[in-house]
Amino acid sequence: MRLIDLLATIDTDVESDEKVQICHPGRNWEDYDEFSAGSKLLKPFYDLKVKSLSAINTDVIRVDLDFDEEGR
Repeated sequence: MRLIDLLATIDTDVESDEKVQICHPGRNWEDYDEFSAGSKLLKPFYDLKVKSLSAINTDVIRVDLDFDEEGR
């Protein structure tokens, strides 16, 4: 599943309370960035495959993306 596919299944309204946390390569899992699920800042990550995801809170999803394999 790609990130865009995941976002399509959740509320991606910019005003939504749903948040997505993304950890960048080379950083540890405690060092992540948080975005509104509808944020245009996520667009560069849309085609990246989701390696794993977990629910951090009722409205926060933590996503581990595969930065080595773009949508393949």
